Amino acid sequence: MSKYIKMYTALISCPSDVGAYINSIKKGVDRFNNIYGEINGIIVRTKYWLEDSFPESGGSGQELLNRQIVDTADIAIAVFWTKFGEPTEHFGSGTEEEIEHMISSGKQVFLYFLEKPISPSMLNSREQKKIENFKTNYRKSKKGMYFTVENEIDLESKVTEGLIHYFSNITSV
Repeated sequence: MSKYIKMYTALISCPSDVGAYINSIKKGVDRFNNIYGEINGIIVRTKYWLEDSFPESGGSGQELLNRQIVDTADIAIAVFWTKFGEPTEHFGSGTEEEIEHMISSGKQVFLYFLEKPISPSMLNSREQKKIENFKTNYRKSKKGMYFTVENEIDLESKVTEGLIHYFSNITSV
């Protein structure tokens, strides 16, 4: 028997160091789809620049990514760990630009900070300072809440929980 399904697109936004945890984010989304989404006629599809963008000319890399995948996303799942990311023309990093772009468009951003330990030799104090400044500015500007997560299992779980809470609120209205 067929049924009506409403599809939402979730942008996965993160610096390159989080790349190893993309599957945890996707698993969290898949678990949401299986536990809550399917029952309630909602499916969330992820978009990640390495998988869903294509070579294009006519603008900066971030401008093109914004046009290709950011503008069409309904929500964003953003994660920082050890790197803030590469600066863009207007922001400290592509991830920051994507977060700001989504918020200014009135879209939901789920923001997480991964606190998984790393080797001291891999720690970059400049990058950590940028992340801490971003956290402080985000909190002070009252743009929203963020969660810290300890590892990839916690990240997966928090993504699922966040989606369930968010869609429970918007679908019950």
